[in-house]
Amino acid sequence: LQGDWSSDVCSSDLTKKYKIIDTQSLDTNKSENVRQAMETFKILDNISNIKKLSIYKNPIVANVPLIVKKTNQLTMDDVAQNKFLPHSFLNTTCQQLFDCVSGKKFILNDNTFPDFSKAIEYSIATPGCWCNTKLKDKSTEFNPNEPNIKETYLRITLGKNNGESPGIPYVMEIWPSGHYSPVHSHANASAIIRVLHGTINVKLYPFLASDNTVKEFSVANFKKNDVTWITPELNQTHQLTNINDKKTCITIQCYMYDKDNHKHYDYFDYIDSSGNIVQYDPDSDMDFVEFKKLMKTEWDNRP
Repeated sequence: LQGDWSSDVCSSDLTKKYKIIDTQSLDTNKSENVRQAMETFKILDNISNIKKLSIYKNPIVANVPLIVKKTNQLTMDDVAQNKFLPHSFLNTTCQQLFDCVSGKKFILNDNTFPDFSKAIEYSIATPGCWCNTKLKDKSTEFNPNEPNIKETYLRITLGKNNGESPGIPYVMEIWPSGHYSPVHSHANASAIIRVLHGTINVKLYPFLASDNTVKEFSVANFKKNDVTWITPELNQTHQLTNINDKKTCITIQCYMYDKDNHKHYDYFDYIDSSGNIVQYDPDSDMDFVEFKKLMKTEWDNRP
């Protein structure tokens, strides 16, 4: 169970709501009581709106940091205050993805196109340009009967699909101001997300619920060069929103199945406007190499 232990999981109504057998009354101010209570869990039943519920051997008794930093970037204060997750604490799959996209040269505006981010902003804002047109075309992507251009973002893929991830493993996602994703989960894949431009707001949910009544347990804002993470057990379900009213956000999203995951589920599940859990095929809007060429052409030919 992932969430706020003090107010949600360890409330006095827990045993009534979930009919937990053989538990003791909890003093939520003492983490030792939380640990002891978790060790007594035997049966959970009468949970009608949850398809799958997992209880892991080690309970989460403190917030797990959402921002990853390389070990050589951490100070003693960082560790003492539990502010960042050392990259060595990531699982093997996340470490592999982190190493691919965390380098100093993995940037948007490089020597080959120093105005790349400006060109993307221009393409979004200019009628007739590719980004502007594509966003309008995608306005019914998540809810075919209710067009909503704000519930859109662009997926620019890097490389090929090797069958080891839900869709192509490396995706540059473009989030114009005010645009957002539906609440969705990530096919039990491990993932790394790095902000390349702007800022992104992330809400984390414990699971997808078809009645759409489950509240987020954590909200965080990530700025340029921040790196966050997803595993099959933690942070798997979220919603991304660009809350900046002036600047586009651009992220690199990296997904991969762990080696012991033998189920290839090639979709993301999301909650639609009617509260239903629906499959989304994470396809590509354009290849990165072709996209960069197109943005440079539009930028060079602007009035």
